[in-house]
Formats: sequence, C-alpha cells, structure tokens
Amino acid sequence: MNKKEIIKYLIFASLGVLIVYFIQKNFTFSEFLRNIKMAKIQYVILSVFMGVVAVYIRALRWQLLLEPMGYKTNLGNAYHSTMSGYLVNLGIPRSGEVLRCAMLAKTDKVPLNVLVGTVLSERILDLLMLVLVVFGAVLLQFDLLYGYIYENVIVKLKDNSLVLIIVSIIGVLGLVFVLNAKRFFRADSGLGKMFLGFFDGIKSIFTLKKPILFIAYTFGIWVCYLLTTYSILMAFDFTEHLGVDGALSTLVFSTIGVIIPAPAGGAAIYSIYFGLNQIYSIPIDQAKAIAIVMFSSSIIMIIIAGTISYIIMAKRTKA
Repeated sequence: MNKKEIIKYLIFASLGVLIVYFIQKNFTFSEFLRNIKMAKIQYVILSVFMGVVAVYIRALRWQLLLEPMGYKTNLGNAYHSTMSGYLVNLGIPRSGEVLRCAMLAKTDKVPLNVLVGTVLSERILDLLMLVLVVFGAVLLQFDLLYGYIYENVIVKLKDNSLVLIIVSIIGVLGLVFVLNAKRFFRADSGLGKMFLGFFDGIKSIFTLKKPILFIAYTFGIWVCYLLTTYSILMAFDFTEHLGVDGALSTLVFSTIGVIIPAPAGGAAIYSIYFGLNQIYSIPIDQAKAIAIVMFSSSIIMIIIAGTISYIIMAKRTKA
C-alpha cells in the first residue's frame, strides 16, 4: 500500500470514529438494543432493504440526468459513489454530495461541475417531492395535521416576514442569474466553461431522453422511503394501527429532521418522536423507541453498505 492509499484509509477510519461519536451522542447502544427487542425484526430488515433499493434507484435516475449531455456512466460506479456520499454525510453534513460527484468524475470521466449541477437538480426535485408528500399527508388527515402545521409552521413564518422577503429576493436574483449566465461569462474563458458546465447539469432535467422513466424513478425513490417508514411502524404493536396515512406523516417528520444539517442526522430522532407524540398522542417513551429504531437501522445500513461502497470506489479511483 503506497503513501497516498495509507492517507486515504486513515481519513476514512477517522471519519468512521467521528460517525460513531455523533451516533453515541444521540442515544446509547444499550438503549437501541432495548428498543429493537420490542420490534418485529422482519419489518426492520424490510425497512433496511427498501433503503438500499432507494439508493439504487437514485443511481439509475442520476444516469438519466447525465444522458442528454452525452455522458454514459457505469451503474455500479453511480450506486457506489452515491452510497459513499451518504456515509460521509453522517459525519460531515452535505459534504457527501461533493464526494460522490468527485468519485464519479474520476471513474467515469464526467466533468465535476456538470455532476454538481445534476445533484442540485436532484435536490430541487427532492424538495418538490417533499412538498407533494406534505400536501398528501395533509389531504389524507386534514383535521389532524392542518391545525398543527398552521400553528407550528405557517404562523411562525408569518411572524418572520422579513426572512421570507429576503429568501424570495435571493431566489429571484438567483434565477435571473442562472438564466442569463451566458451573458455574464464568456464561453471560452476558464470561469465561463466551469459555470456553463454547472448550468448544463442543472438544465439536464429539461432535456431528458426518457422523461417518463425519470418521473417513475423519482416517485419510486419516495415510495421506497414511504415503505421504509411504514415497515418500522408495523414493527411495533403500538404504531401498527397508524397505517399508510400515519407512515406518510412520519415520513414528513423524518425528512424534515434529515434536512436539518445536524451531524449524523441527529435532528431526525427528535423530529420523529416529537411528531408522533404531538400528532398521534403516542407516549413519549414509545415514540422515542420508534425514532431510535427508525434512525439507527438506517444509520447501520448506511455504515455497512456505505463502507463497502467507499472501499470499492477508493480502489477504482486510486491513481
């Protein structure tokens, strides 16, 4: 093993220690074991499996985004780089998006700025899907959820109108900037090439060769997320009665927790058990058990699958 490989694996080992540290800050392993004993293990395994399938479909969708620009990528590389990104995100929030782009850029010879642009497109789509999930949850359980969302989201946003105005202005200026990018940068300059490649990655969503398949993949990812959540609710006697409607709401709770850039997704545990306790009146100890098992099973899947993917990609990308 040469010096470069040793440094690479030392960094990876340090990252693993960091991940374990942040996980232990959220809950103890004995607490996880105590809660997992209450669960029907077959449903937990199904939840983990659906999580892996979601990452696989995300890799397929990423390939479709790159096709219109003439880049044909290896599905294995797309999957392993995506899973590696999830692993790194546990310790350093959002850094995994850059890592997976850097890995695929090296193995499949796709410009890094183009890949970053496609990832931004993915994130915009994920945000739109989250909005659809929220609307779906509210429509299915209007009386139960609307009051809660109004009091805890809408009212608070109204009280912070200045923030809304600033965000809106930044959003409009950003859109104008992107649409007029070619005027701001010469196509033959280094900066211009970098930005235009980034812009090509973003607009690839509008030039898809297989738009129906792309939409199917997008919905497929979120169906997997829903099934992952539903499986965990079915694993416990005290939440199996919530059904698909309850799983949809819990998916909203967990996604909001994941969006918050806390190390190892620590905010997810709180958002899940707080939502279950406040909306469905699940006793706090039971709600926390659900949150811990849902969160930790996902983390364990990412650590195991992500470590395997990271090692594979480390070997494929070594110079």
